[in-house]
Amino acid sequence: MRKKSGLLLAVLAFAFGLFAPRLIEAAAQAPFLVVDGDGWLTSNARHDSGGWTPFNGARPSFGLQLSARNDIPFDQGTAGATVWVRQPGCPRFAGFGERCGWQLGLAVTQFRSLVVGGHGIEIDGLTGDRPYGRIVNASDGKSRLVGVLTNGFADFSGVDKAGSPSWFAGVDVDGDTFSVRRSEQSPRSMGELFDVDRHGDARAAGSFAATKALQRAPAQWATRTRLMNGVSTFRFAEPFHNVPVCVATSEGTSRLHVLPATDGCTVTSENAADDTMVDIVAIGNPS
Repeated sequence: MRKKSGLLLAVLAFAFGLFAPRLIEAAAQAPFLVVDGDGWLTSNARHDSGGWTPFNGARPSFGLQLSARNDIPFDQGTAGATVWVRQPGCPRFAGFGERCGWQLGLAVTQFRSLVVGGHGIEIDGLTGDRPYGRIVNASDGKSRLVGVLTNGFADFSGVDKAGSPSWFAGVDVDGDTFSVRRSEQSPRSMGELFDVDRHGDARAAGSFAATKALQRAPAQWATRTRLMNGVSTFRFAEPFHNVPVCVATSEGTSRLHVLPATDGCTVTSENAADDTMVDIVAIGNPS
């Protein structure tokens, strides 16, 4: 009996010696921390009197901070649940927001707002089919763009699906315009299809097709008037970009001649005494 007990104790001692270092290491890497009154759930990070330190500096660190005492750094008066990220390659932590420190990944504020620290949000959809959709705030190498992007990484460095076009619709912050762009090759070489500048002027690479056109001012495209001494001029409410096509019909029998211009159409009857009613229609694109 004593021999069995001694053998059991020896086995337990061996097992303890084998696993104790790992248990101690696991305890030291406990992911649940309380730092300055806030709860933290961490990966590859520990905190002591000297501050934050990664277990493995070659790997990234992640931390979820649940504000109990402190506000979100750089946003006084706002608490939140914040996911922080430390980039790999740093033996120790720097300050919040610095290259080797905790950088903002994602935050849900006390006001229930969502704050993203990276270039964008990727939306894969239920099927996960490529290309994906993204909401971005990044530079394409020429200007800062904020909007919706398809088939392009959030930093415009590549595509999800080769051979498919990339589309962007949103605001060109540096150019102060709303823009729609497309590319067959790379999101960094998208061509302008449509834009609206800060003055409200719009430009399009192609043409517009509409089921109807609205008359923004009275007497823009048509009028009914009376000839005086065989002549009448239809003055447009707004000038046309180019000389429009003008068509005139008369209630009389005399032949009419029409002289169009960008600001109006002049109708002249072959009868110098003609005072009949005429209908004048202009076809074109107003300014």
